[in-house]
Amino acid sequence: MWLTLGTLLISLVVWMHCYAVCDNRLATVRAFAYHNHISSVISFLCHQRAATSFYKTLSDEGIPVSVFLPGQSVDAPSLLKTEYYRLAVIVDIACDGSVQFMAEASRRKQFSSLHFWLLLSQSGNMFTSSNNGDGPTLSNESLITALEPLDLPLDSHVTLALPGPDQVLLQDVYRLVNGQSLTVTPPRHWRQIEGFPVGPQRDNYRGIVFPTTAVVTEDDKWENFLDWRYKHINSQSKFHYTLAEYVSRMLNFRMNVTPVESWGYPIRNTARYGGAMGLLQRGEVQIAAVGLLFKPTRMNIIDYAGETVRFEGAFLFLKPSLSDVSNIYTLPFSRSVWVTYLVTMAVFSYALYVSQRTEGGIDGPRGTRPMFLSDFFFTAIGIICQEGTTRDPQRISSRIILLSLLLLSLFLTTSYSAIIVSLLQTTSTAINSLKDLMNSPFTVTMNDISYNINYVNETTDADIKNLYFKHLFTQPYHKAFTTSEVGVEKMREGLYAFHGDADAFKIISETYEEYEKCRLKNIKMFSSVHLGFPMKKGTPYKEHVRQRVRWLKESGITDREYKYWIVQKPKCHGNTEGFTSVRLQDIYPALLVFLYGLVLAVFILVLEVSCQRLHCSQCRSYQTSPQYSYTN
Repeated sequence: MWLTLGTLLISLVVWMHCYAVCDNRLATVRAFAYHNHISSVISFLCHQRAATSFYKTLSDEGIPVSVFLPGQSVDAPSLLKTEYYRLAVIVDIACDGSVQFMAEASRRKQFSSLHFWLLLSQSGNMFTSSNNGDGPTLSNESLITALEPLDLPLDSHVTLALPGPDQVLLQDVYRLVNGQSLTVTPPRHWRQIEGFPVGPQRDNYRGIVFPTTAVVTEDDKWENFLDWRYKHINSQSKFHYTLAEYVSRMLNFRMNVTPVESWGYPIRNTARYGGAMGLLQRGEVQIAAVGLLFKPTRMNIIDYAGETVRFEGAFLFLKPSLSDVSNIYTLPFSRSVWVTYLVTMAVFSYALYVSQRTEGGIDGPRGTRPMFLSDFFFTAIGIICQEGTTRDPQRISSRIILLSLLLLSLFLTTSYSAIIVSLLQTTSTAINSLKDLMNSPFTVTMNDISYNINYVNETTDADIKNLYFKHLFTQPYHKAFTTSEVGVEKMREGLYAFHGDADAFKIISETYEEYEKCRLKNIKMFSSVHLGFPMKKGTPYKEHVRQRVRWLKESGITDREYKYWIVQKPKCHGNTEGFTSVRLQDIYPALLVFLYGLVLAVFILVLEVSCQRLHCSQCRSYQTSPQYSYTN
C-alpha cells in the first residue's frame, strides 16, 4: 500500500511539474508576442494537445495563429514570408524535423528583422550549469552546434527559452559577421509576474573590420584627404567620412577604405553602376563613407542609413544692376503717374494753344507765322525737356498757363532725375528662382565634376532639363563646365552664374571685395534634397548605423563638422553694395531713342526731298506745256 501511495505521490508531483512547465510555455509565448508587437504567430509543435492549447490561448488574446505538426504537408516557406508586418515563429526544438525546418528558413533568408523566433526546449540536456553563478546556460555541444550552420545575422531575433516550473531562462543567439561563430547572450530570467526582459544591446562590434569606400576626386589626394588646408576640395566627401569615423568609434568597428573617383552612375545606360554605388551594388563594401542623394532609382540597389544634411549646391552670381534686366527709364514713376503726367501736359498744351490763338485774334496779325496745334505739341516737349518755348505769350492768361507748365515740368523732372540716379546704383532683386535665371541674360555654367554632368540623366524636373539642354549643352564643354577658379573670376564681370559649393565660397572669401560679397546671391537648383549614408542592400547593420547618424545630428556634432568642413557663404558685414560708374549699358535705352529718332528723321527727310522733287518736276512740266487761247 505504501508503495502504491508513493507511486501516486510521485506521479502527482510529476504531473504538477509538467503542468507548471506547460503553463509557463504558454505564458512565455504570450508575453513574447506582446513584447515584440507581433501581428501573427506560426508554431511548429510536437503534439496535437500542445497545438490545441496554443490555438486556444493565442486566439483568446486576438492573435492570429497557425500551428502545424511534424509530418504535415505544409508550405512552410510561404507561411513564413513577410515584408511589412512582424511575424513570430515558435519552434519546439524537441520535435522531429525542427532543425530541418530552421535550415530551410535560413536558406530562404527568413531569419530577418521581421521574423521573431522563439525556440522552446523541454529537456535540460540542452543546458548546463554556469560557473559564474548566473544559473544554467546553453551547452555548446547541443543546440548551438545545431544552430551554427544557420544564417543568423546581427538584426535577426532568435531567442532560446527553457521553461521551468517557476521561471523561464532566456538567451539570444546571433552572428556578428559572416565567418565568425555564433554569439550567445548572457542568460536572463523571467517570471510571469514580471515584464518580459529586454535582450542585451548588440552595438559592440568588437573591432571587426568593415570594407568601406570613400570618394577622392581628381584634384584631391588620399594622402591629404583630412588635411584642413585642403578642406575646400571635395568637401562633402571629407565631411561624410568624418561622420563615418564617429559611427565606427561608437559601434567599435574599423574601416578598410577603398578610394574611388566618383559617387557612382549607370554604366552605358545599364543597371550596373560604377564608383561607390557599384561597390555597394556588388556587395564589396558594407558601408560607404560618402553622402548620396535620396533617389527612387537607387532604392532597389542600396539602403540609406539616415539623412545627414541638405545638399547646398547652388548657382552663385553677383546681383545684376537694375539696368541689366530692365529699362530703368520707365521705373521712376508708376503707370498712373505717367498717365496723369501726359494727360496734364496735353490739357495744358491745348489750353495754351487756345489761349494764344485767341490772343492772335484779339491783337491781329503782326507779321508772325500762324500758330498750329503741332507747334504747341513741340512746345510741350521742349518744356518737358527743360528747353523752353520759341514764342513768348503776350497775355496774362497765356503766361499763367505757360508758367504752370514750367513748374509742373520742374517738379517732375527733378523727381525723375533723382530717382534715376538712385536706380543707376541699385541692384535687381528680380532673379529669385531657377526659371528667372534661365529667362535672364545670364551666362550659366557649372563646376566640372561628374555629379553635375550626370545629374541631367537622373532628374525628372522639367526646368532643370531645360537648363541643361538650352543653356549648358549649347555651349562648348570647357565653357559650360569649368573650374571654380575660372567660374568665380568670371562672376565678377557680371551677368555670369556659376554652380559651385564650398570651393567657390573659399575663393570668394579670399578674393572678393566687401561690396562684391554684399552683392553675392545664390539660387538652389535642388528644392529639398538631402544626403544620406548609403549601405549595402539588406545589410543587418543598417539600424545601428541609422541610430548613430541620427544621434550625431540631434546632438549637434553633424552641424559642427559641417561648418568645419564646408566653407559657408561669405557674410556681408558692411551692408553696402558699393559705387559703380555709369556704363554704356545704363544709357542704352536713351541711345536707342536717339538712334530711332535719327533713322526716322532721315527717312522723313528722304520722303520730303522726294516729294519736293516730284512737285518741282510737275511744275516744270506744266510751265513748258503749250498754251492755247480760244476766241469767239
